[in-house]
This record gives sequence, structure tokens and C-alpha cells, in this order.
Amino acid sequence: MLLRFFQSELQDNLSSSRRSLFEIYALGDKLDQVLAAVTKQTGGFSDSCSVPGLPDVIIGLDFHLQKLKRMVLKDDNQVITVSAPGGCGKTTLVKMLCHDNEIKGIFGDNIFYVTVSRTTSLKTIIQKLFTHFHVSHCELQTNEEAKNQLENFMRQMRSKNILLVLDDVWSESESLIEDLKFPISGYKILVTSRFLFSRFGSTYELTLLNDQDAKTLFCSSAFHNMSSVNVPDDLVNKMVKYCKGFPLALTVIGASLCGQNVVKWRSTLKKWSEDLGLFPEDEKITASALMDMWVELYNLDDEGMYTSEYLLELSSRNLLNLVLTRKDGSELEGYCNEHYVTQHDLLRELAIHLSSQDPISQRTRLLIEIYKNQIPTWWIQQKQEPIAARFLSITTDESFSSIWYDLNAPNVEVLVLNIRSRKYELPPFIKKMNKLKVLIITSYGTCPCELHELQFISSLTNLKRIRLEHLSLSHSIQSILELYELKKLSVTMCEIGSALASCTNVTLPNLLELEIDRCYDLTEIPSEFCSLDHLKKLSITNCHELDSLPKGLGSLSNLEILRIHSCTRLVRLPDSIRFLGNLVFLDISDCLSINMLPYELGKLNGLRVIKMSGCRGLEELPDSVIDLCLLEDVICDEETSYLWSYYEDDLCDLKINTVEDDRFANFMKIVAH
Repeated sequence: MLLRFFQSELQDNLSSSRRSLFEIYALGDKLDQVLAAVTKQTGGFSDSCSVPGLPDVIIGLDFHLQKLKRMVLKDDNQVITVSAPGGCGKTTLVKMLCHDNEIKGIFGDNIFYVTVSRTTSLKTIIQKLFTHFHVSHCELQTNEEAKNQLENFMRQMRSKNILLVLDDVWSESESLIEDLKFPISGYKILVTSRFLFSRFGSTYELTLLNDQDAKTLFCSSAFHNMSSVNVPDDLVNKMVKYCKGFPLALTVIGASLCGQNVVKWRSTLKKWSEDLGLFPEDEKITASALMDMWVELYNLDDEGMYTSEYLLELSSRNLLNLVLTRKDGSELEGYCNEHYVTQHDLLRELAIHLSSQDPISQRTRLLIEIYKNQIPTWWIQQKQEPIAARFLSITTDESFSSIWYDLNAPNVEVLVLNIRSRKYELPPFIKKMNKLKVLIITSYGTCPCELHELQFISSLTNLKRIRLEHLSLSHSIQSILELYELKKLSVTMCEIGSALASCTNVTLPNLLELEIDRCYDLTEIPSEFCSLDHLKKLSITNCHELDSLPKGLGSLSNLEILRIHSCTRLVRLPDSIRFLGNLVFLDISDCLSINMLPYELGKLNGLRVIKMSGCRGLEELPDSVIDLCLLEDVICDEETSYLWSYYEDDLCDLKINTVEDDRFANFMKIVAH
């Protein structure tokens, strides 16, 4: 299926005959006994306009790099386009150029990298640039105002040379390039695109890999460092030939054959890779969002271990890029809020292609994209015929004004709403989705989106998991706090304000997990949350305005995991924590202001792991830690390790794991907000 897609979509003159496809599957079956090591692919990803990192393996692009570099340095045209079909390595080539020492010597720190999706507007690009410069321009009213401010800012830069990279520009976004041209000496724009922009003059057309380089890349993906003695060379050559020199096809198909046969991969991983198509192109996907879907729909464990394995498995097959932003083993805890997934847009299109084979009313996964309030015709003409979809994804652009038509979707179990507008009203038809289990609402705009009509979800009696990201929440959040069957609530990068404090009733009798992350205006946790008797996991992380926890925290008698890391103003833990008899894991890492631990901490006799690196204000431990008889691991910085060393003889099973403390990073956590 992968190869068929590449052959039919990437190059018009490639054959996609059934005979070739079946032959590949037959060849793949013969590779059943090939054993290979699985390596984890982690590429760079950043919210800023910094240049992303390079892949571990790059083959066949050195010659192109030298030619492109000469063009950038010698060509008089301000705009240079690197053009080729999807999957040819345009992005990798441009990243190589940006990391080249000669280029960095000329442009210095003034190399800015922006990924341009199909729906990206000029204001969005300029806002990203201003965010990179640490300049707040969230309220740019018009494109003209945005252009003028950016041009003025660039003219004030000390360096004479500026390189702006616009990656993956679509044909309908050609005007963006013209809008970002300014008459500034030494200012260059480098564009990657599948399309030719002849009006801008200079184009470098990237060619496909030659046979030798193609085979080298395929083998590096299919066999890694292991010998391919069990695979006939003519078989390898045949597989390479079918990939037609496309680097992405060679990498993905090679990895899909590594230690597996294609038939098995079609049956076991097809559904996982398809789920990625529910999210917008060129955007990072929080790993937790994928896990929430998979746990509920595929009957996986709540601990996240199997779902973590699937993420790593998909990553090893190059079907996604898994970015682990914390290197302290958080992925082993099943906590993935700070880990992200990205996917090549061509693979996303493959996922959408696989989901679009059936008539709309019969699709298992229904993906709807609305641009400029243009509702799809089939939806407008729908006459109450129900759709069969279990997965529904609705993506809207920044001009969407929340004008909804009715949609009869009684079987939807996962609803993903991808938002870019500043204000958004939930669709009324959500009230009829009686089978809905997972609701994921994410704003991809520069500023948090004002979310309205949250009360529509109050009738969803089967809703198990809600994830709200980058939203401005009103007092209607009360509707969420009364969902009887809700098991997990995640609130990330949201403006909460007084929304939580104003809640008078918290009746979530089945809530097992509560995550609040990067909600920078959160100042307090209402005491009503201490009545969540069944809560097992509580994570309040990166909330820099939070200075205290409720005194009644110890009432959460079933709590097993308490994660309070990077709450930089938090001074201490409440004394009632001693009543958390089932607590197994405690994380207070990077809580810079904590200067003492509760005196009776030792009563946590079920505690096995404490993470406390970066607790700069802590000068001593309470003597009661000697009673932590089950404590196995303390993960801390070198300074704190000395405090624990006094108790090593008494805590015979204790292992003190020292991690490097990044003081600069800790400082930035404070000043950035």
C-alpha cells in the first residue's frame, strides 16, 4: 500500500499496476527471517524559527548542497526555490544548507526557518517570527501592518545578511513569498516547494537519487548495521528499483521490511499510522493525544506502556518522527505530555488516502477540512443520512466563524477539533454523539482560542477522555467537572484565569487522571479537587504562577503518582501529603522555590521513586525519610545527591541517580514568563 501510493502520487509517469504491488508483497514475505536492530529516530522540532536538526543518515545530497550553496551566495535574485516532488529530500537539503559552516559564517544567527502549511497566513508567519525574536505582536490587525512592522524590524538588525527559509510552500500560497520580499540588502528568501514559481526567477530542481545512492539508503533503513546475507542481492535491487530513487520511499519501505514482512505490517500498524491523519499537516502532535485514542479504542492499558511501544515502533519504521523533549526517562512512566510526534506531509496524505477509499457515509475515519467558511457540499446537501465514522476530525482555518450545519454522526467515538481562529463555538451536533469516548480540542493559532459552548458536552454520558490545548476557557468549564464517566482530563497551554476557582461543584467520581500543564496563569488549585476519591494520577507541571497546593491534598487517598515538576513559585508541599498511603511516584523536579519537605514525609511508606533534580532551594531533608523502606530510586542533581547520601546505609535498596542540572534552563523557566 505504501509503495502503491508513492508510485501513483509522487510521480505521474510511475507505474502503479496491481502486478507490481503484489510482487512486492510476495518479495516482502521472503524477508520474514531477516533480523534487524530497531533504532529510535528523534529529529529536531522547535516552536521557534530556529533551523531543525538533521536526520541521522543523509545519502546522495552532498553534490546538490554545493550547487545550491553557490546559487544562494552568487545569484542576484532575492528568492531561490528548491523544487521537486514530495519525498525527494528538499527539506533535508535546505536544512543541510542552513547548518553549513560557510552559510552560518555569512548569515550568523539571522537564519530563520518557517514551515508553511497549506493554510498558513501571512500574519501567522510574521507572528511566528516576532515570537522567535521575543517580540509580542499578538494583535496584528492587517497583513499590511504586519509586513510593515517586520520590514522595519529587519532593517534594524545589526547583521547585513538575513536568510528566511519558507519550507513546503503550496501553489496557492505563492503570494506569501511576494509579501515577504523587502528591498533590504543581503536579505535572501529560500523556498522549498513541489511547485515551480517561475515568476521569482531562480529555481534549483532537485533530482532523484542515482541507483548506487538509492541502494545505500535503502539498505541502511532495511538492515541497519546487520548483514543482509539472508536476502539475495537481486531481491534488494528489485526493491530499490521499485522505489524509483525517492528518498522517502526508500526509507519508509526499507524500514517497513526491517525484521518484518509487509503483510504483517499492513495488518498490525495500518490503523496506527492512519490515526495521524486526524491532525493538521506540519504541526506537532502531542504523544499523549495519540495515547488517549489508542487506550480507549484498541483496549490498551491505562499505564501507557504498550502505547509507548507503538510510538517507538512507528518511529523505528519512519512512519513518524518521535521527539522526546525530556531525557530523564519520562517516557517510561507513560507520561508523554512533553513528547511530540511529527509526520512528513506525504505520509499524512497517505493516511488520508487510505481513509478515503469508501463513500463518505461509510468511512471509518472521516476527515473534514473547512477553509474560509466553505462547508463541503456533501455536508450541506446531507439529508439526515447518518455517517458511520468512528473517528471524526474537523480542521478549520483562522477565518472560520463557527457557522455549523447539522451532522448526524451517532457512531463517533473520537472527535478531533483542530482550530486556528481566535474564537470558536463547539458544534451543536456534538450533543447527539452518544458514543463519544475521546474529545481532543487543539488550537494551532499564535494566541489561545476563546472556546465557547462547552456546555454542549454535558450530555455526553460515555465521554472518557478530554484533552484541551492552547485554549482560553470560560466559566463553562463547570460542564466538564460534572461528567460522570470521565476518566482523564488534560488541560495544556490554556488560559484558565479564574475559571477553576469559580467552579462550585466537582463531581467526577470516575476520574483517574488529571493533567494541568503549561497553564501559565494558574494561581491556585481549588480545594474541591481534593474530593476526587478515585484519582490515581495528578500532574501539575510548568505552571509558573502556582505558589501553593490545597491543604487537603492528602484526601486523595488512592493517588499513586503525584507530578508537580517545574512549578517554579511553589514554596512547599502541604503537610497532609503524609496521608497519601498509596503514593508510589513523586516528582518535584525543577520546583526551584521549594525550601523544605514535609516533616512526616517518611509516612509515605509505599513510595518507590522520587524525582527532585533542580530543587535549588532545598537545603536539607527531614529525618523521617529514613522510614521510606520501599524507596528504590531518587533521581536528583549532584547537589541534592549529597543530602541523600547520609541515608544510604539505612535505605539499603536505595539507588541515587544523578542527572545533570541545567541552571541556565532553570533560569529561563522563570524569566520566560
